[in-house]
Amino acid sequence: MLKSWKARFAAGVGVLLLLFAAGLGWLWAERAALAERVIGQALADRGIAPVSFSVGFIGLRSISLSDIAIGNPDAPDAAASSVSVNYSLGELLSGDVRSVEVGNASLHLVLTDSGLSLGALDPLLQGGGGGGLRLPPISVGNAEIVAATPYGDFTFEGPASVLPEGGAIAVSSDSLRISELADEPRFAPLIANGKLLLDGNDLAITGSVVSHVEDEKQVPLFAVEADYDGEARTGRAVAEGALSFSHDGVTLAALLPALRSLYLDLGGGVSYRLVAEMQGRDLALAMEAEFNRLSLNHTAGGSFSLSGRIDAQGGLEGNALMPVHAELHRVTVRDLAAQERFAPIRIEGPLDYAKRRLAADLIIRSALPAVDGARLSNVSASYEVDSGRGEVRASGDLAFAPGKLELQTLLPALKGTIARMSGSLAYDARAKLRDGDFASSGEARLMDVGFAASAATVEKVNGTVSLSSLVPPRTKGVQRIDVGLLQAGLPLENGTVAFELDRSGLRIVDASWPFAEGKLTLVSSNATSSASDAEFLLGVRDVDLSALVALADIPGLRATGHISGDVPIAIRNGDPILLDGNIAAEEDGIIVYRGEAADAAATEQTKLLTDALKNFHYTELAGGLSGNANGELVLRLALKGANPDLYDGYPFAINVNLEGSLADLLRRGTVGFRPLELIKEQSKGAVTPPANKTEP
Repeated sequence: MLKSWKARFAAGVGVLLLLFAAGLGWLWAERAALAERVIGQALADRGIAPVSFSVGFIGLRSISLSDIAIGNPDAPDAAASSVSVNYSLGELLSGDVRSVEVGNASLHLVLTDSGLSLGALDPLLQGGGGGGLRLPPISVGNAEIVAATPYGDFTFEGPASVLPEGGAIAVSSDSLRISELADEPRFAPLIANGKLLLDGNDLAITGSVVSHVEDEKQVPLFAVEADYDGEARTGRAVAEGALSFSHDGVTLAALLPALRSLYLDLGGGVSYRLVAEMQGRDLALAMEAEFNRLSLNHTAGGSFSLSGRIDAQGGLEGNALMPVHAELHRVTVRDLAAQERFAPIRIEGPLDYAKRRLAADLIIRSALPAVDGARLSNVSASYEVDSGRGEVRASGDLAFAPGKLELQTLLPALKGTIARMSGSLAYDARAKLRDGDFASSGEARLMDVGFAASAATVEKVNGTVSLSSLVPPRTKGVQRIDVGLLQAGLPLENGTVAFELDRSGLRIVDASWPFAEGKLTLVSSNATSSASDAEFLLGVRDVDLSALVALADIPGLRATGHISGDVPIAIRNGDPILLDGNIAAEEDGIIVYRGEAADAAATEQTKLLTDALKNFHYTELAGGLSGNANGELVLRLALKGANPDLYDGYPFAINVNLEGSLADLLRRGTVGFRPLELIKEQSKGAVTPPANKTEP
């Protein structure tokens, strides 16, 4: 009996063990299907559905899945080619695993007014589903994230790791490629190295970004820190960096293909800091940029470099551009032309862009050490994008001082041409763009302006000049200015100059100065005049010889009569060259010369000449000047007449050439005689002195 009980008990235990072993065998055989149901149910309990995958292997320490898709199978929100989950005994059913390894994975996210969405994976952001899923460390061989945002669609691709960090999810990568999904991307692909932290609906980003402009070339752009509050729909990002441009190195077109059509050739460097703040669909931007001789090369206006700082604020309101405000702080502009066209200037003031209208209110100052900070111009400008209409106005009041503020210091092309400037210049210039047509005008007021040019020295210039065009320069008809003093070999005072600048060039219409009780006039005789190349006709009108002799103050010389005539003048390399011409007496007169030269006559010929000139009654007087008015001149003089006290008034013809500077000829009488001729007029009788004329 006992035996029978024990046998029955042993048999029962054996059957139970056999059934348990069979059950374990069945469970092991069905472990993949069971795991699929358990994992699927665990994800469903947490609100993550639909999910499809295959269990390829399950063991006591790991499980491998393949063909994972979460969301719509035709367009899943997340997918992975393979996933390996490592765990310890019992962790599979509890959902607490040690690590996850993912092969190729993809994720779609959407950033809208409502916040961030991962589609079927949204419960991970919300911590929802009631399951408290603990995320294990995840490594991804290659992840591709497609992000749809209000500012465009982008892809993020590269290896990544996902780690739990407190109650948040940390996603990091050391080579995440960021590209714009567009037929013509606005920027070159970016490579990011950093970390993204997901805490519910909140995002935080830290890292650095380089531009992948070529296959093997990466250009560091900036370091960035950013955060986004999904519930409040607010975010902030700060990026800082620096760039150096060169024709053979980094180019703006390579970094930003959207700007390629502008053909901007940059050089030099720029450092920058950008702050972006998001509120719903609104994006506010604030930028600081510091230029270090940043050059703009080969533009329509030439090549320039910029140094200084610009602050700017702007952004987007929904899809509309917010007003943009920029402030220029001591931005120094230098001309990079081989022959510098203008000295460095500094620009300060605001720029604003709102409702498709650009406006500026700037101050331009000199950046030259000798006159650093001197205000050169106040500039206001506006441009309406839609109508294509714009307007610029510039005004200034310049006080010239030799060696400091002068045109030759502001415009190096004039160096040595116009120097030693004094006086002041006030100006107002305007330019307008209307329906594709450009028009400009201006006005300049000269107040006691003086300067030294190669051809003359000018003082006390006063008057107002009106211009009908600035580009190219044109005067509004004939303009008149007063010239207090013109020193071009001899001093001319209190003159008036009428001139015109038209398509042909500068033309002196009428310039006149009172001179020796008469008048000197100057008019252009060719179409184009410049400071170094021009042709004029100098007119001598009704000059009183007695006044001229008094002006010359040559000891022992007196004369009567009036002379008139014309002398061609050519400006060659800046010097006035007199081309002889013809000046003649208007009536008979008398010349008396009883100076030292007359007393020192050494030969019979010169003695006869000096004797004749002691009381010479001329019936003809003609002559001309030739040579450099700023250098040596030759005065040609031809006289016909007689001395009633010599040979009973026997007629003579006297030809005299005098050499020396014009100042010497007219002021000091220190002239040289070369050669002297005294010709007896055989064909004429004695000269009768003019009626009512005696010695002057």
